[in-house]
Amino acid sequence: MAKKADEFRGQLMLQISAGRFFRPDVEINERPHRRTIYTNAWFPNPTPVELPVGTITGSTELGNVSTATLEAVDRLEAQRWDGTDDFLLATGGDDLIDDVAYVTTFVLNRTFSRNHDQVHRLVRPAGLTGRRREAASLFPHLFDPQQLVQPTEWDDLKQFMNDLLVLHREDFARVMRVIRNSVDATRSAIDDPTGAYTDLVAALESLGEDDLTTPATWDRYEPRKRKIIDASLKGVSQELVDRVRGAVLKADRTGLKRRFVSSTLARISPDYYRGEAIGTVRPPRSAEIELMLGIAYDVRSKRSHVLEDLGEEAWVFTDGAETAFEPNFQRIFTLAGLWRLVRHVVRRFVVDATKTQPQPWDYRGALPGVVQMQLAPQYWIWQPEGLDAKSALQRFNGVAEAFIGWHAGHHDDGFNLTEVVEKIEQLVPQMPDGEPKTAMVAIHLLWHEWTDPKDHRPEAKAFLDEYESCLDTPSPIAFTVGLLSNHASASWTADEWAEMAAMRRAARVKGKEPALPEAVDTLIQLEAADQLEAAGRHDEAVVFAAHAVEESPGNEAVLQWEELLLTGNHNPNFNCHEFLFGRSIGTEEAQHEATSERDDTAGAHDTADAEES
Repeated sequence: MAKKADEFRGQLMLQISAGRFFRPDVEINERPHRRTIYTNAWFPNPTPVELPVGTITGSTELGNVSTATLEAVDRLEAQRWDGTDDFLLATGGDDLIDDVAYVTTFVLNRTFSRNHDQVHRLVRPAGLTGRRREAASLFPHLFDPQQLVQPTEWDDLKQFMNDLLVLHREDFARVMRVIRNSVDATRSAIDDPTGAYTDLVAALESLGEDDLTTPATWDRYEPRKRKIIDASLKGVSQELVDRVRGAVLKADRTGLKRRFVSSTLARISPDYYRGEAIGTVRPPRSAEIELMLGIAYDVRSKRSHVLEDLGEEAWVFTDGAETAFEPNFQRIFTLAGLWRLVRHVVRRFVVDATKTQPQPWDYRGALPGVVQMQLAPQYWIWQPEGLDAKSALQRFNGVAEAFIGWHAGHHDDGFNLTEVVEKIEQLVPQMPDGEPKTAMVAIHLLWHEWTDPKDHRPEAKAFLDEYESCLDTPSPIAFTVGLLSNHASASWTADEWAEMAAMRRAARVKGKEPALPEAVDTLIQLEAADQLEAAGRHDEAVVFAAHAVEESPGNEAVLQWEELLLTGNHNPNFNCHEFLFGRSIGTEEAQHEATSERDDTAGAHDTADAEES
């Protein structure tokens, strides 16, 4: 199933800038971003290095840490998919620049970052005492000062970026997450080596594929488990032994550990043991690497305390060696070994993954720095577009929140539901009975009662005459309408109140309830407790009173009301309007305010002509 754009937020900037998702014949806004980056790479040639996305220009000085200018062009479509002009001309640029720097760091094994302090802390001058406990001793070349970058290495980076950019966006996002997380792990390793170790293993694990999972043979199954199982099979037939072993191996194949080991092994090419291993210290040998991957996974999954049992000298500060000897496990990966392995596996993944052609796609939700939040209801409830059976409950909740917020003085924004109620008149006759239909009728009734009677349409009155009866059945929606209008619900029995409030509470616990304002949910439970207390059912009333308090934790008015009920001094006249709006109102006052406010806000509001609960 395709992911929504917002699930890729901040992960696709390189592909977006490269134009992978643009529509033909749509104007493109372009804005260059330039940042100073700090690096341990040495640029003997001041000529700018042109990358598929971005340009790096080195400075002329030679220092332990040098500066360079990284430029990338932010490119966005000037038009939204609905045909309107897009107000967003460009992103802030930092995410785009950082992504180029992350990829460059990962491929070249040199540090490139906008973070001045971090780079200077990690890349220390050669010859200092205590060098063995510097970041450079963990990851050769990555943090060593004055690292020359050969022309062939720049060519490798360009090829990698070209291959990376043409991946399907889901594969591209996976790779970028691995690159960022693994690079960040190297930068935190000096302070938290165990965390860095597990992060590097997790980066490898995220590239696992079920299709690459292969079963182990019994002789290569974990010795400790194999010994236990074989001991329990003594004296049984060979046929049963084979069946049990086969079942164990089959179960092992479906496990996450086997998936991790098999997928990683499948992506190790011959060059890992050949050209890439030249100049490394104690690189992994092929016969040992499967067991070493298993140990690394145990560390990642916290099923082994091997790193707690080992001294740091055995696996952290090993002067850049890729493997370390440990008596219980023979060889284990060091941080340096995991870093080279991650880089190798990612590059194989990018080379082998399916490549795609550019394809138009609405990427706006994937842009960084975009915060999604629900607009205040007064800004959207008046739009008839999108109103249907699926959205009816959400729309009703928005209408209730907007009215309560307006009357409480939380906002003075106008909203006009005329077009919405006209659409409701078209939809409701085609709908079966149920909550969506009830919600639409409730919206219609509230708007009819909030507006000036002289503005009421004959069609609206006829509609309510036919459908208003659906609000007579006890329900949270009907109760909300009763709070905010003249549609009283006082005729419900104590049993009906208790059943409605209990069902509402159970639905909320299960997370299946339609949304309602917090104050309304509180008053549902409070009113049920009132009715039960009046009927002499004190023990039941106490339960619903507790629910009322828990719907508005810490609210002093509700707490005081509960205390009176518990002590036998129940107050049946809880001021619902003051609780909802912050003040008490009467019917005449509400009508007067509704008319005057309507004149000020273009016919948007009339207050509830409600009676106190």
